Amino acid sequence: MDKGMQGKVCIITGSARGIGKAVALKFAEQGANIILIDINKEGIIKTAEEVKANGAIAIPMVVDITSGTGIVEAVAEIEDKFGKIDVLANCAGIVTSNLILDTEESEWDKVFNVNLKSIFLLSQAVAKSMIKTNVNNGRIVSISSQASKIGEYGNGSYSASKAGVNSLTQVLALELAEYGISVNAVCPGYVNTEMMQEVFNNRGSIENMTSEQYESTLVTEVPMKRMAEPEEIAELVLYLSSNKSNYITGTAITIAGGKTII
Repeated sequence: MDKGMQGKVCIITGSARGIGKAVALKFAEQGANIILIDINKEGIIKTAEEVKANGAIAIPMVVDITSGTGIVEAVAEIEDKFGKIDVLANCAGIVTSNLILDTEESEWDKVFNVNLKSIFLLSQAVAKSMIKTNVNNGRIVSISSQASKIGEYGNGSYSASKAGVNSLTQVLALELAEYGISVNAVCPGYVNTEMMQEVFNNRGSIENMTSEQYESTLVTEVPMKRMAEPEEIAELVLYLSSNKSNYITGTAITIAGGKTII
């Protein structure tokens, strides 16, 4: 088995479930030391148990990623324990389903705080740590979305927040290149996760469809006629986090079964 991440210290947010959990398990296969960050304590403890079963080190940390103070404290604790941070995988995210005309300011703010502000705060804190500890080939990879490139009906706050992720990725890539830190984003389409099932249920009702009808409608629009599995997204995150991608930075790579080319 390829152990290309052996000994690397990797922070993975949103790792209680879905894509974040799949990334954690994929990194564990590669021998990484993994710090699992989520607000869901029970979820990350369960993920940690699965990661440890693969023989990797896993430390679960409950952190409010919308709090700058909490993030700085967590990064300092990780740095003290391991001496460095090699990879930050920003996988945490939330989605709400509402038409723009029905979206409350509080809902908009919540989505942007989790999906965009947290990436700014985490990337800033981790990049400072990478620079201070002279990490070679530091990596920051953020989960964006196909919705960052094609606006989605009833998904305005999410689409706009993810477009912001792509722009922030480009700026970070430009500013951190001199330190050997690459910054990229991954833009999944429909992924077979718990959050996607919530989308089918909640947004389907906006369009007067059952969850099953809405899922069928969306998947039919995908040229490959299926959703992605979380492990497929994790493979791309792994590649962008490894030394195999040394000359890639500032990109927002779509992995959506051809959906965005229509």
